[in-house]
Amino acid sequence: MSFVREGFRIAGRHKRLVVVLWLVPLIPALILGAMAASNLAPALGQSLFADRALDGGWFVVLMEFRSSPADALRPIISRGLIVMAMLTLLLQVALSAGVVEVLLERDERHPFALGVGKNFLRFFRTMILLVVTTAVLVIAGRFLIRGVFKLAEAQADGRFDLLGIGFAVVLFFILWAPLDLAADLSRISAARHDDRSMVRGFFRALGSVVRRPGLFVPMYLVFLLLPLLLHFIYYQLRSPWTPATVGAILALLAAQQTVMLIRAFFKLGFWGAEITAYRGLDEP
Repeated sequence: MSFVREGFRIAGRHKRLVVVLWLVPLIPALILGAMAASNLAPALGQSLFADRALDGGWFVVLMEFRSSPADALRPIISRGLIVMAMLTLLLQVALSAGVVEVLLERDERHPFALGVGKNFLRFFRTMILLVVTTAVLVIAGRFLIRGVFKLAEAQADGRFDLLGIGFAVVLFFILWAPLDLAADLSRISAARHDDRSMVRGFFRALGSVVRRPGLFVPMYLVFLLLPLLLHFIYYQLRSPWTPATVGAILALLAAQQTVMLIRAFFKLGFWGAEITAYRGLDEP
């Protein structure tokens, strides 16, 4: 846990980097929102649709709008979401490349931009490797769940369904967590030593993670549970009321962005913890 505390201290020293991690991921959402707004505004401007929306009949409005010739949301919601998800993924890789270079603290000029230029392709290759291994786990999990469903059907007991799904989810995270940590450690190592062999570095880092469960299991539990706790608190505070005025909507927007800012601080702190752990392992 000392690595996690040190990671948050590192994040506290890099406040501008926290702001970057908060604002840059908003770009895809703003683009998608602008595309949707440009489609909705002409149809819902001064119309009966808008009047019904103001009266609270938003669901009926949406259903009528989706069945009307004026609807062009389908490509925005379907293909647009896919494109924005890919853009978000690339932005996250670029941010990670810059963040790691900054947190290595090697007294270079413009380390963030230098890290993005030098590490982006390496980090992208590691991301592809992580996606492939994750896909293998997901496919294996689907086969496991199907087997449990067949067992539940044979036993005529629906409890086996819940048991199988819960077991598959827990097993997935047990197997996936070392892969996620290994991906980050291999990125740190590649940036630190200018290593280009990301596959070899990934499996070397995976070996380091597997050999030290006492170090990495508590760390990853913090990585997993802290954001979940943050969103749970937000949901509990948010769910009892619905904003109905401009002031309430702005307050809700401010609360949402406060949550995202805290998440950005967590993310930077987690990178700081991993870099501290990497140095504690004598930089494998």
